[in-house]
Amino acid sequence: MTTSFPGAVGGPRYPSAVADAQARGNGTAELTLDLFGVEQLDRAAAFVVDLIERPATDIHVLEGQIGLDDALVVVGHPDAYELGRVEPAEPGTVWAVDGGSCTVADGRSFQVGAYRAARVRFAGGQTTDVERPQLDVRAVSPEEMERLARDTLTQLCGSEPERLPDLPRPVDALREWAEWHEVGQTILEAEPGDLVLVDGSLHGGPLVPQQVVRRVHEEAVARRVSLAGVVKSSTLYWGRNAPLVTLLKRRGDRELGDARWSAKISTDPVFGRLYVGDIFVAHLAPTATYAFRVDVARGVEPAEEVLGRLAWLADDPAFVGYPYPLARAHQAARVTGYDVADIRRAFREALSRGGMGEDDVELLFQDFHEVLNR
Repeated sequence: MTTSFPGAVGGPRYPSAVADAQARGNGTAELTLDLFGVEQLDRAAAFVVDLIERPATDIHVLEGQIGLDDALVVVGHPDAYELGRVEPAEPGTVWAVDGGSCTVADGRSFQVGAYRAARVRFAGGQTTDVERPQLDVRAVSPEEMERLARDTLTQLCGSEPERLPDLPRPVDALREWAEWHEVGQTILEAEPGDLVLVDGSLHGGPLVPQQVVRRVHEEAVARRVSLAGVVKSSTLYWGRNAPLVTLLKRRGDRELGDARWSAKISTDPVFGRLYVGDIFVAHLAPTATYAFRVDVARGVEPAEEVLGRLAWLADDPAFVGYPYPLARAHQAARVTGYDVADIRRAFREALSRGGMGEDDVELLFQDFHEVLNR
């Protein structure tokens, strides 16, 4: 008597249900090599098309800390915003700040992250200074991160924050806090009439309390320094979460063709109570593929003049439509894949110097997803 069992030599440990059905000859199993179902793909495409084309009445601004983490919703329609032409203007001295980060090790109960904030100064039509600091490396647990958040935000706010944000990814918070610290320091160093650019909105987002932004804005106004933020990934939505920037870009292409233009989104009075400035969608170069959300702080110079300065800066062939100083700051701050590999290797060596055995180091870095994804 011969007994067959899963895992027998020459056979798979767990026989395929398809193969088993075919062996029985009942024809109930069908083997397909298609990666996806066409019908499901068509349904997903129909959802997106309907999302873009279907009229709606509300504009949603998802910022994370407006009020009680709710979205700001105002009445609006993409076709109702005025598209005004933007005329390039001499930019003068412009500063730009951006940050970069990576996760070095994730022990689930703790993380090791690396981050930095870089700064660029642009004057006289050229880049005059690029500050690319070393990466700061931090090891944090939930308890340590709470203490660090309270100390850092107290420094940024000027007083203890009303509440601490949720911190699901500590390294993101460390990077954004470093960016806003650098923005504040830059405003103190800037001369009256200078423009300071922030990567992101002037709201701060879910990780940066509004007190931080308002403090920075007050200092900028007092020193007569202009302040603006350019958002690469916007959280402006229309109706059922259709991307507002994309819809206005499509409309601008249709109505104005190759032109520089802007549309003021913050027309409802509620924006004035919640924001330190006005929100625009701007197409800063005639041939640019992208439009961006641009936040311009109130108090120093008219928003139209700030947009004109940005338009002058947005004609570099490598980054058409995006302010060149911010592009340079992004390049200076970013952490490449090679950087991540280098710092992880160096961290392994540091663990060994600290007395951790090689086997324990491997346990720290291992991730079973790497096995499953082979």
